[in-house]
Amino acid sequence: MQIDGKIQKSFEKAGIKDINALLLKVAKNRAEEAAFIKQFDESWGSAYLLSECFYIIISEAAAHYAEYVSGLETESAGINTYNALQKLQARATQQYLEIMTLVKNGFSDGAFARWRSMYELSIISSFILKFGDTVAEEFIKASQSEDRYDWAMTSGVFPETKRHVTFGDILKHCDMDTEAWRDDYTVANQTVHASPQGTFGRLGEHGGDKNETTRTDYGIAAPAIHSANTLALISSMLFSLFPEEKTMDKMSSAAELLDDLIDLYCEIHDRLYPEDD
Repeated sequence: MQIDGKIQKSFEKAGIKDINALLLKVAKNRAEEAAFIKQFDESWGSAYLLSECFYIIISEAAAHYAEYVSGLETESAGINTYNALQKLQARATQQYLEIMTLVKNGFSDGAFARWRSMYELSIISSFILKFGDTVAEEFIKASQSEDRYDWAMTSGVFPETKRHVTFGDILKHCDMDTEAWRDDYTVANQTVHASPQGTFGRLGEHGGDKNETTRTDYGIAAPAIHSANTLALISSMLFSLFPEEKTMDKMSSAAELLDDLIDLYCEIHDRLYPEDD
């Protein structure tokens, strides 16, 4: 492995004398990474392929829908809601890619922690969709301030005496079955924060195997499935504003693919880890 003079000086400054030994360890780590990814592809490649196809279909639907909406009257009712939900959906789509990158590289805890943000985007999307353009406009305006959630006061569901709106307040007033996601969201919060549960109950730990500092494919099915479900949900909210036939057809295809995606991740996990049944 060749290193340039600047790196050489960094090693010398750090007091590293056996540079070759250190570089050999780097090479070993890279070989292990390549071997893991190869093994991952052999075990999970078909499921990951569906995840990638799902992403492409959703992305194409969003691009087509944006073109369709751009041809509508700019004064159309709901245009502020569209602008807000479009940004939220775009952000969720990118986060989906981040999650799948973490999944493919064996970082289930990181992927699940990132899903937490996607889930919160779905809550905000649902709240804005429910209360409409005035709330959406305030949400957009708040992007130029330090206001995190007080924009939601314009919904009229919170008492005027309330000092600040929290995410938990918004969660209680959106049109989503938040109870169905409560346990997963709790685990995601524990994974994100420096909690004892997230520290001693790592998602990537398998039985007595402590994969504390390495890659593992154990636990990747949950974030892969949750992120796909959440992206479909946020996209459906966006596309419901100005229904359009071609976009709906693409969403139907995505929904069919999602069902198979879920089944395939569960099937592969059960085959690799039958003791979890």
